[in-house]
Amino acid sequence: MRSLRMMLIEMWRAVKFELLPTLGTFLTVFLALILPGIVWVASKNLTLIEARLRDNITVDVFLKSELTEEARIRLEKEFREIAGVTGATYISRELALQKMQGRFGQDMIQGLDENPLPASFVLKVDRTIFKQGAIETLAASLKTFPEVDDVVFAGEIVNRLGRIMRSVEMLGFALSILVAFAAVFIVANTVRLVISDRRKTVEIMQMVGATRGYILSPFVALGGLLGLLGASASVGALAWASNYANGHITPLLFLEWHEILTFILIGLLLGMVGAELAAQRYLKI
Repeated sequence: MRSLRMMLIEMWRAVKFELLPTLGTFLTVFLALILPGIVWVASKNLTLIEARLRDNITVDVFLKSELTEEARIRLEKEFREIAGVTGATYISRELALQKMQGRFGQDMIQGLDENPLPASFVLKVDRTIFKQGAIETLAASLKTFPEVDDVVFAGEIVNRLGRIMRSVEMLGFALSILVAFAAVFIVANTVRLVISDRRKTVEIMQMVGATRGYILSPFVALGGLLGLLGASASVGALAWASNYANGHITPLLFLEWHEILTFILIGLLLGMVGAELAAQRYLKI
């Protein structure tokens, strides 16, 4: 208990005499850690969007002509038997025209002498369709049916989103490494200033027999505290921004509790590492 009390006193003295550098370090760590936090939240939401799109992606199979009821039932059954197809819905020419009218309004079809839209099947597919070459195989299978005129797959946008998401994740990883080095350097520089001001005190403590751990603990704790507060403030700012977006822009996923704890602990660890490096370099113990 006495050691803890002395450590807190030394930390308070360090902050008191180096208030501006300490505040500057806190703000810098806050800004540094908020960047990977933004990338983390963005990656979570892009992953969710991609998953939803993949679960609801369809293949449009346009037909050469309207089908009889018997032909529709037969073709629907055959489509469902194709690997990767989980559902098939027939869209008649009349229904297609009604859908277009509902989406674009009555003015869209005024002046048309006849319905220009073809009958079609909307096929629901599972995620295996996104494997390389799978969609080409499916399209080739569908085009072998004599009733099929064309096949349109809307999944390219999902594939592009997947590539964007991979790029965001790589950017986030690289940015996190750079931020880690920056945070360690910033904390180490602040602790170096504190050590310079407390060098006489350290020498006296050594003379009276203080252990290395006892001498270093206030500096390491100060670095950890700066990292902890900077990470906590970053999480708070991200939470506020996420709540604001949920209420005014669009629903967003935020970090889970275990992710928040991990983020804060990383900030604590980076601060302690920076302080430890500074102490080892500038304190000859």
